[in-house]
Amino acid sequence: MITVVRTANIHDGKIDAAFAWAVKIAKYGRDKLGMNTQVARNVGGEVYQLHWVSTYPSLADAEKATKHAEGDEGFKALVAEARQQGLLVGTSIRDSIYESVG
Repeated sequence: MITVVRTANIHDGKIDAAFAWAVKIAKYGRDKLGMNTQVARNVGGEVYQLHWVSTYPSLADAEKATKHAEGDEGFKALVAEARQQGLLVGTSIRDSIYESVG
């Protein structure tokens, strides 16, 4: 099992809008693209940060899902919406990939 966590920092004053948008794009991924993605927030640590957590059977499946999303016009429109609203700090976005071992 592969878990992919995409983390992004939120611009000051945009926390409510950013979480609403993050849930919206995760729902789109689940409903339209078949992705198993949830939105998470920190209980401790940085407040202005959010995470999309997705699970896949294999690394190949994770890569396939990413390529599929990147080519989807609806997904691209949602990404553009976040840019237009200035919700996230672009240079803060990072992916972490984990493999289950037990």
